[in-house]
Amino acid sequence: MGAPHRPAILKWLSKLEEVLGALLVLLIFILLTIQVFQRYLPVATQPWIGEVSRYALMSLGFILVGSLMGQGRHLSIEAIMNVGRPAFKRSVVVISSIISAVICAVLAQDSWALISSDTGQTLQVTGFPMWILYVIPFVAFVSGTIQALANIVWAPSENIETLEDEALRAASDASAYASAEALDEESQK
Repeated sequence: MGAPHRPAILKWLSKLEEVLGALLVLLIFILLTIQVFQRYLPVATQPWIGEVSRYALMSLGFILVGSLMGQGRHLSIEAIMNVGRPAFKRSVVVISSIISAVICAVLAQDSWALISSDTGQTLQVTGFPMWILYVIPFVAFVSGTIQALANIVWAPSENIETLEDEALRAASDASAYASAEALDEESQK
């Protein structure tokens, strides 16, 4: 039967967040490139470019929370994963996922409080309502909570190997592939 697999919807959600993150990086690059050209060309500068790029950078930090939770990777957890038996590693994953889920849920609740207590403030240059900025962390922390809760169920059976183990396995796979390629070339001669 094997280990249960993470539902496709959670994998899809992680990929969607990664695509949004990549699009935000592209947006920041384009806006900052425009801003650099505006400084050296005899054209009027657009102050909204700097404001939008700052908020895009802030959004980038939040939007990837769920994806990173879904991967179950954290530097201090990786250090702990280098020690102990598989049962210990599974308990580390479960405990860290519970703590992460609680933290993300509290942050999502705080974000929702900021959204629902709209004060009518707007951004200085673009005039966007301030509550729009709080939607991004809210969605990100809800996603992070869902992914962390999913890690409690699926991560212990998915991956209890460390990044070092993965790197060693990838290196051995690459050398095995190279050996197979060399044998294939020899057989064709």
